[in-house]
Amino acid sequence: MIRSIVLPLLALALPASAQLDTIQVLTRKALVQLVTDNHPAVRQALLRNEMGEATVRSARGAFDPKAVAGYSEKTFEGKDYYSLLDAGLKVPTWFGAELFGGFQNNSGIYVNDADITPDAGLLKAGVSVSVGQGLFIDKRRADLRKAQAFQDMAEAERLRLLNDIYYTVLSDHLEWIASFQRLGIARSAVEQANIRLTGIRGSFRGGDRPAIDTLEALLQVQDRIMRLRDAEVDYRNASLMLSNHLWDDVLRPLEIGPSVVPDTTDLRAPDGLIDLNTLTEQAMQEHPKLLELQGKLEQLEVERRLRSEFLKPQLDLSYSLLANGGLVNNEAGVTYDAADRMLGVGFSMPLFLRKERGELTLATLRRTEAELGIDRERQQIRTTIGRSNNDVALLDQQVSLSRDMVTNYGTLLNGENRRFQAGESSLFLVNQREVALLDNQLKLVDLIAKLRKAHFALDKEAGILWRTITAASQP
Repeated sequence: MIRSIVLPLLALALPASAQLDTIQVLTRKALVQLVTDNHPAVRQALLRNEMGEATVRSARGAFDPKAVAGYSEKTFEGKDYYSLLDAGLKVPTWFGAELFGGFQNNSGIYVNDADITPDAGLLKAGVSVSVGQGLFIDKRRADLRKAQAFQDMAEAERLRLLNDIYYTVLSDHLEWIASFQRLGIARSAVEQANIRLTGIRGSFRGGDRPAIDTLEALLQVQDRIMRLRDAEVDYRNASLMLSNHLWDDVLRPLEIGPSVVPDTTDLRAPDGLIDLNTLTEQAMQEHPKLLELQGKLEQLEVERRLRSEFLKPQLDLSYSLLANGGLVNNEAGVTYDAADRMLGVGFSMPLFLRKERGELTLATLRRTEAELGIDRERQQIRTTIGRSNNDVALLDQQVSLSRDMVTNYGTLLNGENRRFQAGESSLFLVNQREVALLDNQLKLVDLIAKLRKAHFALDKEAGILWRTITAASQP
């Protein structure tokens, strides 16, 4: 169900002290607030952060303590072959060592001598560590670092999506404002043409004007009405396009009602010169696309380090302290002896390391490829920012020139009107002057809208549009 934007809804986005006529004006600030709060694409972008957090949480799970237990027994023909119990707790650590502690109790007539435990069971606590392969980084630590890099990439992707969303919304908003102004110009033109037609008809009845002038004035009214109808359709279409971005808090689509009008001051471009060097430097540090690529590069660097670790021999050491389970109950005659321990050493290493060296080479090449991609993307961003800045400069000059032209065409029209009233000109020339003024007024509106859009495009290409818009929407 599509709902029209009504006064109570706009009152939520505008100051509480706003009066009725203010509430009917949809400002850019109110629009951005509605989009930020309710737009489905913005909500989708926010999911990127949650995905990043979930990925890191999942990777951290590899370092969670783990309780382990195993029990098996065999009884056959009245004989207790064996009863084996082994339970404990393993605690992985960030620096690669694994702490463990547990309880073991084995009994039966067929238990291996090496597995025999005291009647009260055997307590054990110790540590295992890899001092060769896996000393500085292993798969568990690599996965966590990759997940943290993915979290940064997810945040960068969120900002990039916000840049795209806000640019689309603001472009449609500018077209809505421009169509509203073009509609106002068309209405004024119709009113002016009707006033002239009424005056010409009066002069014809008084014998001062020929009948042909009334026909020409009527044709001008009809031409202005045709332009007005086109402007009305353009405004309705622009309203519908902008309505595509408006939703309420329960994700029901909204439609801009006929009583809602834009704030034409939102069409003005910001004052002041743009420091292109500062903007470019900021883009090199904060552009979401670069941040995404840098996150990918960090993942590839972690993978390269992990693959280089596999060139080392695998040397695993373990040490456990052992104690009689009777110590727990202070069993008589049971004491702790520091010499009771268990040691373990494990070693393995491929002789040719062809697989490991091949995978390390691939990981190094992928990292180099990513670095080259970042350099290429930086250059593309610099070029795009420079082009957008050129567009801003050109449009700024065109807007200034167009304003002067509108003023000059207005002066020509006023002079032609005076000559016409003095009988020194014709209605045809007056209409020609008026059409030229009307066309240039419409062109000026389009140029002003293009200039404002060019400023938004410049911020978008620099990757900071989301920050500019959200900062401007703050109270």
